[in-house]
Amino acid sequence: MSRTKPEDLSKLQVVCSLFSKTVGNDLFFAQQIKESIEASLSEEESSLFQPFIFRAKELVSKLESNPAETGIELVEADSEQAPFSMLDLRVNLLDALKQICRFDKGVVVLTGLKEAICPRGRRWSKTRKIEYEEAICYARAFCQKRSRASSKLSLVIL
Repeated sequence: MSRTKPEDLSKLQVVCSLFSKTVGNDLFFAQQIKESIEASLSEEESSLFQPFIFRAKELVSKLESNPAETGIELVEADSEQAPFSMLDLRVNLLDALKQICRFDKGVVVLTGLKEAICPRGRRWSKTRKIEYEEAICYARAFCQKRSRASSKLSLVIL
């Protein structure tokens, strides 16, 4: 049995959220949609998450009768201008939640958290691991507290 990459599972979760009417509970169909979206992208774009999301949004607006039912926002934790801080993470998550609050279903995709806390060429120390785990717990709790009770919000951490 082959192992599925975390990126593939995240893309599959996005497909299931955006195409909920079309897919229902059929994960095989969701996998086919994910693969067709990836096939429509160039080789450089297929490894990036933003072009995948853009193409999925474009496709869902063509397929489903009510495309405004699900919102998706990308939050990048890794910034070249400044080192990682929980305050920046909070601001970015809050901005994303403001954008998707009008939707019944929302997906917040948090990318670059590992790279923000432990840049390339550095080692994972015990304090960095603790900071990473705290950032994940904080993001989950923050999104849970600030989403509407009537909406369904998914947080995908890449």
